[in-house]
Amino acid sequence: MKTLKKNYKIIALTVSYLLLFVWTALGAGASLAWFSDSTPTVNNIFNFADFKIEVFHLVDDDFVKIDENTEIFDKKALYEPGYVKVVYLRIDNKGTVPFDYKTAVSVKDFNTSTNIYGGTFNLQDHMLFGLTTASTLDELKAKVATREMAAAYCDSPLGNYETDPVELKANSSEYMALIVTMPEYVDSVANHHRDAEAPWVKLRVIFTANQQK
Repeated sequence: MKTLKKNYKIIALTVSYLLLFVWTALGAGASLAWFSDSTPTVNNIFNFADFKIEVFHLVDDDFVKIDENTEIFDKKALYEPGYVKVVYLRIDNKGTVPFDYKTAVSVKDFNTSTNIYGGTFNLQDHMLFGLTTASTLDELKAKVATREMAAAYCDSPLGNYETDPVELKANSSEYMALIVTMPEYVDSVANHHRDAEAPWVKLRVIFTANQQK
C-alpha cells in the first residue's frame, strides 16, 4: 500500500454545477416558470412571488453563494484508495412559502484512461457518492467527523444519484454534506499508466424545488 500511494498520480475531480429550480402553481390560472443554464443571466436565485431559494458552500469558515460556474470539489485533490472528500452546502428558503426540493448528481463528462496493467478504466467506476443532511452545521459535522463516518454514507456509484423530496420551510435552512470516496478495496486498476492521460470526471449537481401539493 505504501508503494501504491507513493506512485499514485493526482486524479482531478471537478464539478460542473447546474441549477434548475422549478415553481409550479396549481389550481385556477396555473402557471409554470423556470430557467436553465441556457439563459445568460442565470444565477442561483429563482424568484416567483414569495418563492426564493439560495445555495451556498462552505469555504474556510464562511458560506459563499454558488452559481452554475462554481467548482465545489478541489481539482487538485489526490484521489487514492481510502480518500474521502466532504463538501458542505447550505440550502436556504428565503421565501414565505415552504417547498420540497430534491438533489441529483449525474456524470456530465469523463475520459477513459489506461491503468498500469494496460487495461482501460473510467474513474467513476471506482468511486462512490453519498450525502447526508442536518438542521445545523455543527450537527452535520458531527455526522461526518471522521473519514470512516463520512465514507459510511457513500453507498451509490458516482453519478445517477437522486434523493427523495425534502421539505424546506419558509425562512429556514438545511445543511448538506456531499461526500465522494475511493474505497480502500480499489487497487492499482485505477492507477493510470505514466504514459496515459490522467482520468477525470465532471459531475453535475442539480437541485430541483417544487411547490408542495
